[in-house]
Parts: sequence; structure tokens; C-alpha cells
Amino acid sequence: MTEDGIIVIGGVVAIIIALAITLWKLREAERKSHESTHKLKVYTDLLNAITELNLAGGDSYKMDIAKKNLAMTLNRLNLIGSSGVLKSTNDLLDFLNEHKDYDTLRLHNILNALVIEARRDLNPSHARKVEEAHIRYRFFAPPRNKSGP
Repeated sequence: MTEDGIIVIGGVVAIIIALAITLWKLREAERKSHESTHKLKVYTDLLNAITELNLAGGDSYKMDIAKKNLAMTLNRLNLIGSSGVLKSTNDLLDFLNEHKDYDTLRLHNILNALVIEARRDLNPSHARKVEEAHIRYRFFAPPRNKSGP
């Protein structure tokens, strides 16, 4: 085999390796994008389910639907949620299951932590910028009777 042949074969092998690495990186980026899209849907569904609980008020029919929706969303969240989101969700569920006086400020603090963790999971660099700006998220939570969900 001549020196030129070795150079050609080496070049072809290098191109094949470069193409394989590029394809692998593209597939990895596609997988991460798909995963983030799915997580965003579940995290959004969680916040919507919490809002439904807040809006149900004293309507037992709406409350039953809201609880069912929350339960279904929690099942999906348990499969894909980051550890920070799961911890914040556990804090939220502990809060909702308490039968003490309803503390709107505590609820808002828990929801803020939940959103911060979700943002960290979905887009860490952007989340860091928002956190550095000391943004506080706001949520609608009408006054609630003492019975709770």
C-alpha cells in the first residue's frame, strides 16, 4: 500500500468518525429537546392543577375534578421530575394536606420554590439570570375556607 493510499484511507476513516460523532451529538440534542418539551408540559399541567384547586373554592364537584387532575399530573411528574421539583411538590402536598389555618404566604413561597426548581431543570442558565434578578413569581389564590382540599 502506498503512502497516498494510507492518507486517503486515514482521511476517509476520520470523516466517518467525524460524521458519527456529529450524528450522535445531534441525536443527543434532539433527545434532550424532546425531554425538555415533555417536562415543560408536565410542569405546566402541575401548575394548572394547583390553580384548579384554588379556583374550586367550596364547589365540591369542581374540587373532586381538580383533585383527580392533580393526582394524574403527580403520577406523570413522579416519572420525569427533577429532584428539586419533586421536593418542592412534596412540600406543596404536605401543605395542602395540613388541616391548620390556610397560609397564603406559605403557599406562595412553596409555589415560588417549585417554579424556581422547574426553571432550573428546564433551562439552568436562564433560570440563574432570573434568580439573580430576585424575581418573585405571583399566583392567584383566592381566600379559602378552613376545610382545605
